[in-house]
Amino acid sequence: MNYTIKHLLLSTSLAVGIGAFGGLPAWAASLTGASVSGAHLTYSANGNQTALTGNNATNWQGALDGLGNVELGGTTAHSSTADFHNATTLTGSVDGFEVIISSLTAADWFGAGNTTTAYGNDDLANIWFNAALAAYGITDAGIQAAVSGVAYSQTLAQTGNPILAAMAANIAASEAPTTASLFERFLTSGGFERFSDPNIQSVASNGNGGLNIILAGHYDATPQLFSFLNSTELAVVAAIVGGPIQASELVKVSYRGQSYYSFGFSATQSGVVDPLDGVSHAGNYLLTAQVPAPSEPVPEPAAILGLLTLGGVMAATKRKAA
Repeated sequence: MNYTIKHLLLSTSLAVGIGAFGGLPAWAASLTGASVSGAHLTYSANGNQTALTGNNATNWQGALDGLGNVELGGTTAHSSTADFHNATTLTGSVDGFEVIISSLTAADWFGAGNTTTAYGNDDLANIWFNAALAAYGITDAGIQAAVSGVAYSQTLAQTGNPILAAMAANIAASEAPTTASLFERFLTSGGFERFSDPNIQSVASNGNGGLNIILAGHYDATPQLFSFLNSTELAVVAAIVGGPIQASELVKVSYRGQSYYSFGFSATQSGVVDPLDGVSHAGNYLLTAQVPAPSEPVPEPAAILGLLTLGGVMAATKRKAA
């Protein structure tokens, strides 16, 4: 991993570790002067429902000040980002400093000049996907055990024969998908495009020199993360996780001379929903990051790697304890 990516991911690790632990402080300074460049959708909120509204400065600011949101890279044509090669940006000011929040592109995920990637590469795509699986305890060993268990139960229910059920379990375990194969299927199903068009609900200072960004998303993101799984495979995931899978879309943030990616795996109920599908915007993901002042030294690479590891451990520990 090159140093630039490490530095960009510093605050991402903190966001993963902290997650959605609560609302914004009453004193937090919110983003003002909102402006959007590029393909996007603007949603207003009325009661407990969100609805599309016009793309203009008044509606952008209104959405960010209320329970609406601005979907960077949003399009009504499909559920993925409108342009995977050109970012949409939201700009404004918080505490007198310029804020730039962007949708993600192929270059963000896979590196400049790359349009795809492979499992095991040292890039954001691998870091984020592995973090998503780790947050829910999805490992090769866990998948194999769950596949075996589901096959045993289903075969026993169908045949009543424990010997046949055990044979089916052994065969299923030997053919179980791996984290590498899940990555490849997520990639080819357009998964990274699906997580590249964040819905920004609010942006405010957090008192630690950084920002609190609330994203509107799915309270249960299983269909978005695992759209390529069949019903049997989804049963395996349910056996491992035991509840909803929460995963926000990603944002790229520039603030006070620092740039970073941010995402989270813990959501709270937003109190609003898009009535067109009954699930969009139902979850809120609070992403919080402490951005060092420009005069502070940039952490050494080893320290950043430690923070990345700590962030993953914190996320996984929180999920398993839930």
